[in-house]
Amino acid sequence: MSGAVPSRGPSDPVPAYYPGCSLDGLGKAYEISSRQVLKSLGLSLDRIVDYNCCGATEVKNLSQDVSVALPARNLALARSMGRNEVVAACSGCVYSLTRANDAVQDEATRGRINSTLARGGSPEYDGNASVQHVLEFIYRRAGPDRVRAAVRRPLEGLTVAPYYGCLYTRPKRYTGVGKTPGTDDPEHPHFLDELLIACGAKVVTDYSAKTICCGGGHALSDLEVSVAFSASVLHEAKRAGADVVATICPLGQINIENHLDRIRAEYGDDVIRPVAYFTQLMSLAFGSSLREARLSDNFSRPDLFLRSRGYS
Repeated sequence: MSGAVPSRGPSDPVPAYYPGCSLDGLGKAYEISSRQVLKSLGLSLDRIVDYNCCGATEVKNLSQDVSVALPARNLALARSMGRNEVVAACSGCVYSLTRANDAVQDEATRGRINSTLARGGSPEYDGNASVQHVLEFIYRRAGPDRVRAAVRRPLEGLTVAPYYGCLYTRPKRYTGVGKTPGTDDPEHPHFLDELLIACGAKVVTDYSAKTICCGGGHALSDLEVSVAFSASVLHEAKRAGADVVATICPLGQINIENHLDRIRAEYGDDVIRPVAYFTQLMSLAFGSSLREARLSDNFSRPDLFLRSRGYS
């Protein structure tokens, strides 16, 4: 399971990069640490200019066509850049982009969506962009061996729970995970595990929460349920003996961290674990300082825990 794997579609030397709203906002630490990791690995992405929100939240409950047109516009911009591949770091964004791809394969739907895009002055979308998560991109283009070679300060003594969340592999119809060559295992994803191990960390194997929902979709409609889901992620990490939870999605990261006080009040302080983007941990392993990897930005303050383990 080591090394890069075959491409899932037409390959661009430098794919288009869709940051989405989160990585230019509360997920800025993810954006910055991702750039650091890509630079260390000699990988490049070309940021889409004038991108818009992908509508990952509740737009689809108001208008199906609008929920497709929003991400389709970003894919159209990528195609107008001459790109076949689009990389996003947010699982919610990947979901929206791949859902739009699926929808516009229907000719009538594509006609309506392109009519909407034209009225807004945007280019038409041909439905031919390939979308992938930045985790997939790093794993496929670099792989564990190249990651291992870039490590300057191994994450030795650090036990990590890899949290993929629910949208990384689901639904397979959109993501292609497990169906398309070059994608992760849909039931037992391992790309994140392998990259963290290559960085020198110990990864917990008995972690039943690695692909469960964080409860983000219930944060406004049913706070109690949302908190319970987030607590499960941390509780299982504690049970498995993890020091830190590594995330791949700003929606999951922010939802869990927003609930920390409620989780602490209901389930006790000992269930709390610091939560960090996987790229922050990789950046640290590649030689960045805690400050450079922006680990103090996270509400759960993984920098304080890591400093107690000798990192600076």
